[in-house]
Amino acid sequence: MTTGRFASSLVRRSAAVLVLALAACRSEPVESPPPPPVRVVLGTSVEGRPIDALRHGPDVPGGVLVLASIHGSEPAGTPLLRELERAIARRPESFAREPITLVPIANPDGYARRVRTNARGIDLNRNFPAGNFETSVRNGDGPLSEPESRALERFIVTHRPRLIVSIHQPLSCIDWDGPAEAIVERAAGLGALPAKRLGGRPGSLGSWAGAQLGVPVITLELRAGDELLSSGALFERYGATLFALLSLDPPSE
Repeated sequence: MTTGRFASSLVRRSAAVLVLALAACRSEPVESPPPPPVRVVLGTSVEGRPIDALRHGPDVPGGVLVLASIHGSEPAGTPLLRELERAIARRPESFAREPITLVPIANPDGYARRVRTNARGIDLNRNFPAGNFETSVRNGDGPLSEPESRALERFIVTHRPRLIVSIHQPLSCIDWDGPAEAIVERAAGLGALPAKRLGGRPGSLGSWAGAQLGVPVITLELRAGDELLSSGALFERYGATLFALLSLDPPSE
């Protein structure tokens, strides 16, 4: 090949490379996939059982904390959260805009025994550092006397969720503390459970995080007997309500 032809061929190839590079620059940016969920241990129970959490979405402050079975005798929220985990796994991109932390069993010792309290007989939902805390045999000698409540308090203070949802039984309503009324009204409009204000209990999560810290705390009170349903039946009954509380589109499956 002559020098002139070689130079001409080199120019053409360089121009083609430049065109491809410019086209790539003009193309739409490719969104990176959401990070995989991260399992973390918030702490351990009196008897050494882990308090597991599954954290979805970006590793930033804020987001939503959803917990179940802080009363071990109210266990239906645990399989319901397991189904929510599976729903998130099916379409993680819908949950990528903010962190969502799921704690399926907040009271592992009580859950194992199907009793309300932890292994020391303390009601964990009366053991938070709210201004209305009352010392008693059932509430504890002082706020955060129990490792389980300390683990939850530490997570909330560190990560500062914008919303907390705690799943209970059996009062069949959606209760709230703090500035959560608009969220509750939207979820109650779906008809699975009515909105009903029950009032803050001494040392409760709602009295501390909701009334005192100003974080919306929603108590999703499932129905009596819901623990007898399969996880799929629970999610069919309450899945849309959960999605409304999380400000997400309902599941399409």
